[in-house]
Amino acid sequence: MRRSRYTGTGRPGFTLVELLVAIAIIAVIASILLVVFPRTREMARRTACVSNCKQLLAAARMYAHDHDQRLAPAITRGAPVPDKGYTWCVTLQPYIENEQVLICPSDREAQATPGFVCLPHSYGMNYRLTYNTAFGLSPGALTSKLTTSHQHSSLILIFEMDSKASDPGGSYVWHRLSRVRPRHGERATFGFLDGHADTLLPEETVQPENMWE
Repeated sequence: MRRSRYTGTGRPGFTLVELLVAIAIIAVIASILLVVFPRTREMARRTACVSNCKQLLAAARMYAHDHDQRLAPAITRGAPVPDKGYTWCVTLQPYIENEQVLICPSDREAQATPGFVCLPHSYGMNYRLTYNTAFGLSPGALTSKLTTSHQHSSLILIFEMDSKASDPGGSYVWHRLSRVRPRHGERATFGFLDGHADTLLPEETVQPENMWE
């Protein structure tokens, strides 16, 4: 009597070619994910930065509504530390719910401006609108009013800057683009007087239109 040979009913194993194809597909997918994930994270950081800027703009506008429509000065005298001014970060603090909005998620080196009473920050104020004579440490010209310009949608108030600046220009622009710090590729976040914010190339803020004054 001949016995039947059991061959099994399961699927035969992968061949070497099939394994190599599967590995190649996995490698391609992994390489795509390695590119996509950082971009996704950066998009999230950029979105958060724009949101931060909008909240700071809202705080600046609330301050103005409480102070005869005048914007908060970049530097103000009267700080508790003798011979030191305090910056707009401190001035707007009562209008800011969370101090984290002062720091861009892509900024790993945020710190307070040296020599002033300040908070760690990633953003600066446009001194053309918020400048006060002698850095605000002596009586002088008042800051601009919210109602001064009719071009609110194209006038920069807040922007991403280098918080490590070691001079008073660290809290507002002295040389305009020299203080702008692009943290999102080649772009930086700019907040405008009307309350909107966007990421732009720094050179786009001076040509074809000067958005600083």
